[in-house]
Amino acid sequence: MHTVYIIYSPSTDQYFIGQTKDLKITLWQHNAKTNPATADGKPWEVKFTQPFATRNEALSLEMKLKKKDRNFWEELINAPQPTI
Repeated sequence: MHTVYIIYSPSTDQYFIGQTKDLKITLWQHNAKTNPATADGKPWEVKFTQPFATRNEALSLEMKLKKKDRNFWEELINAPQPTI
């Protein structure tokens, strides 16, 4: 299982989009400043997740989201999520 995620840093008012196999570890890494792209943003908060069966599916959505703008991300984050 792979997950596309959007995290947000209140301290820098920035979003970061990525994909991972283990969201818990990845979030810890972002907050531990091990990723140079997100080192200044601690603490990071998860705002959106979407699971996929394969990494290719997750990478596809990640790339599409990275081409969008902040308004699109915030609409996605604030949209009601379907309950399963």
